[in-house]
Amino acid sequence: MHFIPRLAPALGFASLGLCLFPSCSIPGGSAWSDLHVNGFAAAFPAELDGVARDIRVDNTLGTGLSFDGDLQVDKNRETAFLYGVRGGFAPFELIVSEFGYDGNSSGLATGGVTFLGTTLPLAETLATDVALDMNITKLMLGIDVINTPVARVGFLAGVDFFTFDRFAATAAEDKLVLGVPVISRGDTQNILINEDAPVPIVGIRGDVQLPFGVRLGGEFTGLNADFDDADIKLTDLDLNANYEPWDNVELVLGYRMIDVSIDGSISGTALDADLDLSGPYFGVSLYW
Repeated sequence: MHFIPRLAPALGFASLGLCLFPSCSIPGGSAWSDLHVNGFAAAFPAELDGVARDIRVDNTLGTGLSFDGDLQVDKNRETAFLYGVRGGFAPFELIVSEFGYDGNSSGLATGGVTFLGTTLPLAETLATDVALDMNITKLMLGIDVINTPVARVGFLAGVDFFTFDRFAATAAEDKLVLGVPVISRGDTQNILINEDAPVPIVGIRGDVQLPFGVRLGGEFTGLNADFDDADIKLTDLDLNANYEPWDNVELVLGYRMIDVSIDGSISGTALDADLDLSGPYFGVSLYW
């Protein structure tokens, strides 16, 4: 496997940031000033919406195509979790965070589907249950070009470890063709299993401190990279409002949108997939 990042525009911005930050870093008493550490955790009731087109799964037993068709994934909400740690000495900051989603949605296989080696007529569809278990782990370095007690703005660069632990479709109905049972309820077709893609990411972030213990923050990261024989695009937008009821403790209310696009082949499985995860999250942040 290999990946070829498209980073030229982002590197230009990062170079600009390296030139600016020494004159803009000002010591202070905010959550990002001087030597600091921040830990956070949140519940994320994420809504999944997606479609996978032109799926072609190689049968590992050597009997040809196991799945060949389209898979529509109905909207479904599952509670996921966000957690991570930030730490550094302004204007530098190292960030490690993880997001995990594990849910089941209703789906519909269409397009003259071949399911477990059985091809349905073009007019037939197959109701399915779609299992998606995925993780996104970020390792990033933040460099602020503005860092004051009331606001900061910076660039982000790092690696996103994107993992499909399981992406599978299970028949939710028995299917007869010309009166002959060919697919039974409960038959399962794996699409992606234990696939990892460590790919580079770049982005921007900002925070502003308001009166009465309120802080507003935002972060946008993304990638566009070739991995194996697939083109992977990922964008991740995080907006949050934070309230500090006690010293060094913040209550967090945010909204996150994660869009994943895969077009090509990963370990012999070809697909053109778009998966969107979005929703509010609620959590607690501690800083020192």
